[in-house]
Amino acid sequence: MSKKLTPEDLQNENEFELLAEVSHQELREFVVEQITKEKYLIRSYSVYQVVMMMLWIFLLTRSIVLAVKGYAEPIIGIGLALLFSFSVLIVIHELLHALAYLLFGARRISFGLNLKKFVFYALADQQVIASRAFHWIALAPLVVVKLICIAGAITFYNEQLMYFFLTIMCLHSLFCAGDMAMLAFYRLHHEKEIYNFDNRSEGKTYFYTRK
Repeated sequence: MSKKLTPEDLQNENEFELLAEVSHQELREFVVEQITKEKYLIRSYSVYQVVMMMLWIFLLTRSIVLAVKGYAEPIIGIGLALLFSFSVLIVIHELLHALAYLLFGARRISFGLNLKKFVFYALADQQVIASRAFHWIALAPLVVVKLICIAGAITFYNEQLMYFFLTIMCLHSLFCAGDMAMLAFYRLHHEKEIYNFDNRSEGKTYFYTRK
């Protein structure tokens, strides 16, 4: 069984090289940088976002037409989903990251936010996360929320809750942009074995690779 790496192990300059040092207060800037550099993953995700927004515009237009005809339930469902998405869903998104951290053995999990930049994140203080685990942690909210929303939309087809679930699914695609950008960083260095750890006291995340 291989030895579990520690932050001190990664800081051994004979074995590891620092790839990036990211301040949690500058996460948005880091995200934008990855989006501008990486092409394939970001383009694929952009197409997915466009599809989700087109679906939501269709749902909104249809709900408005139905409301004019006296059937207000669909537009009420969309309104409730908007409120849910920009409050409870943010918490659920970060909790799913935290659950994924726990499943991969990380502890000392906490949360951070920058309301001015509307940035929210989960972190595992001083816990080294390997590349494969990080991919699952990053994708957990996207996959879980989408599966739940699809199941909900099918279960309540053509009812108010269908509009509720589909609106959440569409809006949540926007919430995952930061996660995709982090994975874009890994794709930019796909030939390297990457490890990262968060330092809560410093407010930074460090990315290292084996030499």
